[in-house]
Amino acid sequence: MKWEYYGKLIKNYPNQRCDVSSLFSDSIVFQNLIKDLIKPFKNINFDKIVALDALGFILGGAIALKTKKPLILARKTGKLPSNPDSLIKTEFKDYSKTIKSFEMYNNSIKNGDNVLIVDEWIETGTQVKAVIDLIEKQGGTVVGISAINADRNNNTSILFEKYNCKPLRANK
Repeated sequence: MKWEYYGKLIKNYPNQRCDVSSLFSDSIVFQNLIKDLIKPFKNINFDKIVALDALGFILGGAIALKTKKPLILARKTGKLPSNPDSLIKTEFKDYSKTIKSFEMYNNSIKNGDNVLIVDEWIETGTQVKAVIDLIEKQGGTVVGISAINADRNNNTSILFEKYNCKPLRANK
C-alpha cells in the first residue's frame, strides 16, 4: 500500500501527535500495514525484533509472528518485574524535553545478533537512539529500523544513514 492510503486513516490532531491506532482497528488494513513494514527488510537477515514501548509493541508483536522471530521489548523504566541487576538501562530526553529511560533484560540480545527495531513514529530519534544504545551494549547489530513515519532532520539523519531506517513515510 502507499502512504496516501494509510495517511488518510491516521487521525491528525492540531498541535498534537498523530494517532495511528485507527490502522489497527481494521484487520485488512492492519495485515497490509505489517506486510508493508516488513517489505524493505525481506532480504535482510535479522535474528530478533526489538519493539519500543508502547505502540511499537503492537507492530513488533505482529511482525514477530509473521517472521517467526523472537520479540524483545524495550520498556519504560520500572515496568519490567525484575531485580535491577538483571536489567540494562539507558536514559534519553524525549520530544517533550523530559528525561526518560528504557530498560530491557540483560542478555536479551546476544553478541552478534542482528536486530530489527520497530516503532510507530520517529520525530527526534532520541528514543530509537536510546534503544540502539541498549542493543549495541549487549553486542547486537542494528540492521534496520521499521516505522510508519520518521521525520528526516539533523537529529534523525544517522538513523537513515547508518541504521537503515525504512519508514513507510519519511517526512521532511
